[in-house]
Amino acid sequence: MYVPGDRTLDVPDDAEIVYASCTRPGHEVLESLLDHGAPVSEIVSITPEMAERGSVCKYRSFAEIAEEHDLPIYYPQEYGMEDPADLDHFQTIDADLLIVNGWQRLLPGEILDTFEQGALGNHGSAFGLPRGRGRSPLNWSLVEDLDRFLLSIIQLDPGADSGEVVTTRKFDLTTYDTIETLYHKVTMAIEAMLFDSLGPVLRDEIEYGEQRGEVTYYPKRNPEDGEIHWGNVTRDVYNQIRAVTDPYPGAYTFEGDARVEIQEAMPFSDDLAVDVEPGVIVESFELGDFVVATPDGTLLVTEWAADDWEPVPGRRFESPGEHDRVDRYEHRQHLTGSGAPDA
Repeated sequence: MYVPGDRTLDVPDDAEIVYASCTRPGHEVLESLLDHGAPVSEIVSITPEMAERGSVCKYRSFAEIAEEHDLPIYYPQEYGMEDPADLDHFQTIDADLLIVNGWQRLLPGEILDTFEQGALGNHGSAFGLPRGRGRSPLNWSLVEDLDRFLLSIIQLDPGADSGEVVTTRKFDLTTYDTIETLYHKVTMAIEAMLFDSLGPVLRDEIEYGEQRGEVTYYPKRNPEDGEIHWGNVTRDVYNQIRAVTDPYPGAYTFEGDARVEIQEAMPFSDDLAVDVEPGVIVESFELGDFVVATPDGTLLVTEWAADDWEPVPGRRFESPGEHDRVDRYEHRQHLTGSGAPDA
């Protein structure tokens, strides 16, 4: 992270921070903290095998950075750290603060309590906490075509995103964003907020803010929610594709027995192929791009993958018969409606 001027990371010299993460964005934040002298005394992460079993998107090994900075790395017995051996470990190290960034499990309260200043995590939504707790708020914000995101550093408790707020940063969601670019923005926002708040937290000078207002939760998204319904308008299909592109499983569609994965597309024109049924390929180009008709225009597909399949004008993509994705039209008004968290 570039820090203008001569600012330094103002933390107590004798502080000890444990950093828990297993994702690429979390790795980038740790690199920045270490570059600015953060007193990280241990890294907590998971092995590639644990990541595969836990279906962790954006997984990144922390073994190399631990070796580079001569830091111990602890691999818990379980991803959820519910094994007694994990509690024993954290009771033994007796550190001041735990930073959790990109850990897709709730941590037991007994572990959080082993740190003198507790644990910091992060969560946000376009509406600001406590609205939009739960799963995949960044993905949902793109699906919902929202234009901002309020990301908060929070003090973790055993609940789902329910801890008191340390600080909050806003950033814009643009029409050009994908889930990957949003993670870049999240990385920058987390770095800036930790830079400002670590010192006050470690010196016990912070004033935490209670989350106030209506509590709502985003539902869990599953890989099958990536199937494209060509009866949706162009903007909805575009939003779905950019919300689940790399590093997520991605959007997909079927033409006969062929599964076509679509990683990148863009609204094309609303006055070409006006009489063509939605889902029909209306044009293909030498570079591999192709155009698909939608109910209100066309979509240009610019990055895709399929086995033994080529886009041929006149062929038609199927749409799921029941269109039973969690984000189908009749569910839209309930996306951030109140409900129990799916932890």
